[in-house]
Amino acid sequence: MPPSLRPPRTGPASTVLARIFALCCLLTEAFGLLRSRQAPPEFAEHILVSEDGVVGIPELLLMTSPLERKISYAQMDDFQAKNQLVKPLVDSGLDQPFGLAYHPETRSLYVADYGLRKIVRYGLRVQPCEACADGLDWEVLVSEPQKTIVTDVQARWLAVDGDGNLYFTEEHKHTVSRLDIKALGDIFGGYMEAEKLQHVGFSQAKSITESGSDTDVIVDLFTATSTASTGADAQDKLVNGPAGLSVDGAGNVIWGNAESIAYGVSHAPGNSSRLPRPTILVHDTEAPSDVCYTASMVLFTSQEKSLFGICNGLRRVTLLSDAFKLPRSVVWDGDNTAYVADHGANRVFSVATGRCRPHIVKRLAVDFRGVY
Repeated sequence: MPPSLRPPRTGPASTVLARIFALCCLLTEAFGLLRSRQAPPEFAEHILVSEDGVVGIPELLLMTSPLERKISYAQMDDFQAKNQLVKPLVDSGLDQPFGLAYHPETRSLYVADYGLRKIVRYGLRVQPCEACADGLDWEVLVSEPQKTIVTDVQARWLAVDGDGNLYFTEEHKHTVSRLDIKALGDIFGGYMEAEKLQHVGFSQAKSITESGSDTDVIVDLFTATSTASTGADAQDKLVNGPAGLSVDGAGNVIWGNAESIAYGVSHAPGNSSRLPRPTILVHDTEAPSDVCYTASMVLFTSQEKSLFGICNGLRRVTLLSDAFKLPRSVVWDGDNTAYVADHGANRVFSVATGRCRPHIVKRLAVDFRGVY
């Protein structure tokens, strides 16, 4: 099993680390930055320092609702929404927003909009809320408007690694794909149009890079065709209707298939022009929705009512809880807590992740209609 690494917990003594996380992604804004290349990309720690010294430790949970066609956020206090308030972030220009991914260094929020058949990007800013009448201490603002990143794509799930590369799955095409930070930067800067991006395999993408070409492409890392085998076993299960995905600090990509959980390495070793074949972690699972790394296990939600864990060092699935209605997104906070979006209950719950054991207790974090 690929390693799951905990983020660093140190910083200058005169500052306080700000932990600002979000469902489906990590959201953070800072004046100073701490980031370890070994830390899971779902978690980043930033230092917020005002002219007078310490600002505080804000925690923000970002959520999508395809039903409401919007993205909202809540400020968290002891794993619950402060004052049970949910604030709008983006409430126009979306159709069916599902997955989110955030890159803190470029302050880029990526949104997979299934209805628009696009992946779009917003620039975000987080700042202290000095005049808020609702009792919140922080607010999240859109600092740069929507910009199309990928067109003609039916993606529900996204992930971003520590270098800012964007990953997404397409169920109907049976692909796990990546858009590198260079291509994203060219699109941000107006040097490349999203409509002109082409899909290529990993070997072709590496040849383009080695030739010195500036051509930007979408790299299809893993597909049903590229991982197919002539053997008797059904190797197409390696990429079969891929759903949620997560990337760790070592470049391991993990995703849910129709009946399994698989992972693969996103960078070829040495001078190889081919990626190592993906591996099935567990077979014959309930159809997964989303997956994420934690320090002690890999979490995944089923499309029915359950949350499962694959304990580190083991390829055995543990039923952590079957007390959900329609669990969808799951995100780790980088410590000992995960948040699960229960679409059927219109609620987000927190669960402890310190130990991989059954019958864990869920705790209400926030109510949000249509949360995914």
